Amino acid sequence: MRFQPPSPSLFSPEVPLSDAVCRYFRVKHRDMVYLKFILEAYEGMNTMSTVDNVDGIIRIALMPGFVEEMDELLAELGTRVTMEPVAWEEQSGE
Repeated sequence: MRFQPPSPSLFSPEVPLSDAVCRYFRVKHRDMVYLKFILEAYEGMNTMSTVDNVDGIIRIALMPGFVEEMDELLAELGTRVTMEPVAWEEQSGE
């Protein structure tokens, strides 16, 4: 039997990154795993990626329709770990 990837659903929409609202933060390396763990619990509402591992820059892409809720979550997470908002210009090919 061949593997069949699951079809898109309400909880795992295939939204292009260009449609997402991206937030960039500088975080301590030790906090990256914690943030990834928490944010993965909100599947379909966001994705977190490391864009600069040396400087600890992460991108959190917020899916359309969930920006307000995710900004509230990010504000709460910012009280638990240091998340410094940074300006980031995406490189071509990302």
